[in-house]
Amino acid sequence: MYVFKEEKQMFIKNMIRAVSLVLFMSTISIAEEGAFRVGLEGGLSPVDLEAEKTAQEIANLSGSTVTTEYDTGALVLRLFADYGITSNLKGEVGIFQTSSVDATYSIGSDSATESYDASGFDISGKYYVDDFYAKVGMHSSTLSGAASVTIASTTYGVTAESQDTGALFGAGFEIDNTFFSVTRYSDIGGVSDFTFFSAGLLF
Repeated sequence: MYVFKEEKQMFIKNMIRAVSLVLFMSTISIAEEGAFRVGLEGGLSPVDLEAEKTAQEIANLSGSTVTTEYDTGALVLRLFADYGITSNLKGEVGIFQTSSVDATYSIGSDSATESYDASGFDISGKYYVDDFYAKVGMHSSTLSGAASVTIASTTYGVTAESQDTGALFGAGFEIDNTFFSVTRYSDIGGVSDFTFFSAGLLF
């Protein structure tokens, strides 16, 4: 009888602890659910303009040897907002813009430069484990540039503006109101993949 009473008291204590834990976790969840934040981030992305391919196309059209020099990275600025769906899941939407990246093509002493920049918007979900998170989503982006390159009075057609959608995935971590992240954007403008290395602030 004593053993049964002791087990019953232990069971009641464990139930109280379990209920208290659930209530505590629910309080945390409610505190984060519905939270709306705005963020601003900036960083760098390696860029592949496929300039070597374009140089070969110009060489085929001109019958001359074409050399090229080109940028391999771009600055990136992104503005976004996120919303707390649960205590560890947030939805996020954002817009981004890169600096221009240049490619210069030369035939002998004559040369011409084309400039490209990328912009777009994205939507994703972020899953948190403590201060770390992983994100998966989609983007719609545009790669804008010149429709032609003129070298020594001769004009050659090159890639102009192109648009496309693609997947994105990344990871990062937050410290107070600052964060650091890396995000991979597939098929920016249907032309190239960008990997954004960034740091930012939350408001």
